[in-house]
Formats: sequence, structure tokens, C-alpha cells
Amino acid sequence: MEIGSGSRDFTQSAANRAGRESCIIQAMQELPGFRINEIFLSVQGEGLHVGERTVFVRFYGCPLRCVWCDQPEALTHTGVGTFEVMTPEQVRDRVLAHPATRRVCLTGGEPVVAPRAGLLWLIRELKAAGYWISIETSGARVVEELFDCIDFWTVAPKGSSAETFEGDVVEAQTPSLSRYLEIPGSRRQFKFVLQTREDVSEAVRILDALRYEGAIILQPEHDRGDARRIFEWWPWDRYPEARLIPQTHKISGLH
Repeated sequence: MEIGSGSRDFTQSAANRAGRESCIIQAMQELPGFRINEIFLSVQGEGLHVGERTVFVRFYGCPLRCVWCDQPEALTHTGVGTFEVMTPEQVRDRVLAHPATRRVCLTGGEPVVAPRAGLLWLIRELKAAGYWISIETSGARVVEELFDCIDFWTVAPKGSSAETFEGDVVEAQTPSLSRYLEIPGSRRQFKFVLQTREDVSEAVRILDALRYEGAIILQPEHDRGDARRIFEWWPWDRYPEARLIPQTHKISGLH
């Protein structure tokens, strides 16, 4: 063995490690930041996973303009929207700061329109830390790269009462919604926020157009939705698996 070769190997190895660490730091610096409305700990109040203790990451901004959206603070057009620019690393650390929970929900606004590279990095980091990750989307935008790395999807098509689509709301949404059927049924639910009988009819038309199979959530719109009327209007003979679930966190006085 040549004298001094061991020290040269060690020096080279240290240099390689330093180079990799520098690349990681540089990559982190190059990741685009998020506009975050809030990050908070509560319980999941909607859908199949109701009651589960969850950290919510609420992204700011949405391409839709639903008139009855219950989170106007997360929207750009309402005049009351607020956000903080945060790096993916800061979002990860804020989530990890909440103890004794391993569930996180990405919500909004519309989380799938967040910068893709940062979103994929954040998801990988949270999964590496042992988190089960769910996401809530309107289904109006599709990012197939997210399909496999998200554990559970809530896709929420809109009815006419949302006043966010021109023309026929079913025709406007089914092309993008059909892409979400690529996600296994065990990992998704379609949630319909319902206010009127027309909303119910449109929900059924969407399900018919998609030949949908899987979990269906009927959620009365928080202000004017009437659960008793929705119960009467829904065609239980055609879609008996649907579940009528109000926003339980609001009933409980939670955020």
C-alpha cells in the first residue's frame, strides 16, 4: 500500500460528502416557495376519515371562484385573503412541530396548483417522517405525478350553486374528473357540496357520466344546505353507498 493513500482517500471522501451536501443545500434554495394561508392542528371534519387528529396545511389561491367557499381567507379574489410565503422546508418543520400526530392534510385553496417541485419534495419529506398524507382538490386540475405519492384523495366536483363554471357544469368537469379514476377506489372519495336540488341532480349526472365506483360523500353546503332535503332528494336506489356527512368540525366548534 502506498504511504499516504489512506489519508488521500479520506480527504477525497470528505470532499465528496461536502459536495453532495452543497448540492442538497443548493437544490433546497432553488425550490420555489409556497403561499400558505395557515397550518394548524385539528380533527378531520369531513368525509370518510372524520374525527382523525390531523395537521392541516392550507395553501393560498384557487383557479375556481365558488361563491359559497367557506375559506375566503385562502382565495385571491375575495379581498380578505392572506398568506405567508414559506419554503418547503419551513412547511415541513411547521408540520413536524405538532406532536403526537402522523396525519397531514393538504388543502386550500387548491393545493395541486402549488409549485410542483416543492410539493413533491414536501410530500417525500413528510412520508419519510412517517406521515399519512391526504389531499383535498376540486378535481379541476390534474397533476398525475401526485397520484401515487398521496395516500388518500378527496375530489370535490362543483354544482351550479357554486357559480364557478359557465355552461353545463357536468360537461365542464368530467374530462378532468375522469383522470382521477386512475387512483384506486380505496384511496379516493368524491365529495359533493350540495345546496340545491339541482346540485344533487348534477352530482348524479357526474357519477353517471364517469360510471363511478367508489366512496361518495354528500356534504350539505355550510350555509344553506339542508341535510334533510338532500336525504329526500338523493337516489338511494341508484347510489346506495353514498354517505351523508355534514362538516362535523363546525358542529363541534373546532377549526
